[in-house]
Amino acid sequence: MDKDGTKSSETQKFDYMKPDKIQQPRPSDIAEIMKNISIDDFKNVGKMACFRGSLLNGIGGGATIGALRYIQKGNILSASNWAVGSFVLISIGSWEYCRRKRRLQHENMLVVVQKLNDLKRQKAQEKAAENAEKIDSDTT
Repeated sequence: MDKDGTKSSETQKFDYMKPDKIQQPRPSDIAEIMKNISIDDFKNVGKMACFRGSLLNGIGGGATIGALRYIQKGNILSASNWAVGSFVLISIGSWEYCRRKRRLQHENMLVVVQKLNDLKRQKAQEKAAENAEKIDSDTT
C-alpha cells in the first residue's frame, strides 16, 4: 500500500490472481454442462478437423522427447514428466496452428466468393445497361 492508504499500481496488476477474485464455477453450471455432454460427443472426436493430426503429432513428439530425456538422464520419472508435458504442449500447439490455418483459408475463400459475386453482379449490370441501350435505340 502507498502512503495514502491506496493500493500501488504494482499490487493492482496482480489483484485478479487472488483466489477470492477468481470466479469459481457454481455447481449448477457444472451440472448443466454435464447434462449437455453425451457419449456421441466422444465417438465423433476423431472426425473433428485437426484433432487426429494434432494428437498424432503430440504422441510422436512426446514419445521422442521422453525417450531422449531417458537416454540423457536415465531417470524414468523425469523422462515420463517430459514426455507428458511435451505431448500436451505439442498437441495444443499443432491444434492451434491447424485451426488458425483453416480459419485463414476459410476467410480467404469468403473473400474470393465475394469478389466473384461482385464480378457477376457487375457483368449483369453491364449486360442490363447494354440491353436497355439496345431497346432505347430500337424504339427511336
